Amino acid sequence: MPFSKNPKIRQLDVDAEIKQQLELAQKEELGRGGSQCEEEKLWKSFLRGSEAALAEIFLLYADKLYNYGRQFTADRELVNDVVQDVFFTLIKSREKIGVAVSIKFYLYSSFRRRLLRLLKKNRKTVCQDEVNLDHYFQIGMNPHFFHSEESLSQDQVKLIDQAINKLPIRQKEILLLYFFEDLSYKEIAAIMEFSQVKSARKLLYRSLDSLYGHLAEHKEVFRLFYVFALHKMI
Repeated sequence: MPFSKNPKIRQLDVDAEIKQQLELAQKEELGRGGSQCEEEKLWKSFLRGSEAALAEIFLLYADKLYNYGRQFTADRELVNDVVQDVFFTLIKSREKIGVAVSIKFYLYSSFRRRLLRLLKKNRKTVCQDEVNLDHYFQIGMNPHFFHSEESLSQDQVKLIDQAINKLPIRQKEILLLYFFEDLSYKEIAAIMEFSQVKSARKLLYRSLDSLYGHLAEHKEVFRLFYVFALHKMI
């Protein structure tokens, strides 16, 4: 991956390559509808009143929401309460929710909105600005994320962990939502309260460029993360 030593030129090189790769992945994403179809079937079953579907949705997403919330605060009890509240509201609102709504999008957007509102109200964080929230939002790489013919050593995974957690909170969050949770740009824009979808795209490009900067001395590690991340999207 040829990057220029000139910071300005390197920025353009990285943005161009990242944009090209992500646009390619978006096209390929159209052919990966299997899991989405299963999610739609599960969602429709839930909306029709299936308790089994509700139980499956809870098993699929409760732990993920809890881990997502723990990125924002160390208050385990508060995070758990918000997870329970989101599912309680989901059950109450079953008849009002449209079929077109994605399970994952509904849960993440509702959870994030409720949690941040409570954090501000209860002053559970030191400060409400992004700088201080960076201390809480720490991403840990799941080893199962990396499955391919090429493998990463524990040391390489640790390097990626450290590099990601040096990023500003919103950059870390978009990497989590896009690569690890497979949410679309449109869904992420709504969850993170962007006024335009293109703002989510720009933030993702900027996040990957920043990640490359932190891994500049470990270009092969960045390349492997890039390969695995794109593979995850397809």
